[in-house]
Amino acid sequence: MAKTVLFIDFENIQTIDLPTLKDSDVEIKIFVGESQQKIPFELVRSAQEFGGSIEWVKIDGTGKNALDFHIAFYLGRLSAAAQRSASFIILSKDTGFDPLVRYVKRHHIACRRINSILELSKRGELLTLSNELVDKVMENLSKIHKNRRPRTRKTLHQHIHGLFQKKESEATINTLIDALFVQNKLAEENNKLIYHF
Repeated sequence: MAKTVLFIDFENIQTIDLPTLKDSDVEIKIFVGESQQKIPFELVRSAQEFGGSIEWVKIDGTGKNALDFHIAFYLGRLSAAAQRSASFIILSKDTGFDPLVRYVKRHHIACRRINSILELSKRGELLTLSNELVDKVMENLSKIHKNRRPRTRKTLHQHIHGLFQKKESEATINTLIDALFVQNKLAEENNKLIYHF
């Protein structure tokens, strides 16, 4: 059976619901930027349950795309060693990985980029999330001119929180935002949101 390797861009995505992968046969590598000094306790605790199938990779150096190049190096090294018997997934909202993914796929290596870990989980909250909530967010954002929409994940979170008059939980709002990424309504590049509607 082919193994699956998940590369997580922790500079780009800090909210990682690892328990959704608990029953999957996946090897996880979490790439942490050189200047990132804090990792949430809940993430570390949930990572411990994966034992040796999870690895933390602290990158060397700083600068634009430094972490991305580390992921590309690991992808190349592991794909060469696996000789096409593995599939690779990059968890990042950074569309800068897409040309690399296309190139790797042209060489008959299974590879894709995902925006949310929920895309890997058949039992994720995303599947039970009310379409009514997603539709309300989409309708609201559609009425706002593209140049005036929230530009970062944080400001989008605040906007949605206000839209629901602070009645929805933080987890629900995060899942709503993930749903927009999963449905390709949103992308993120250099920590700025890109709307595809």
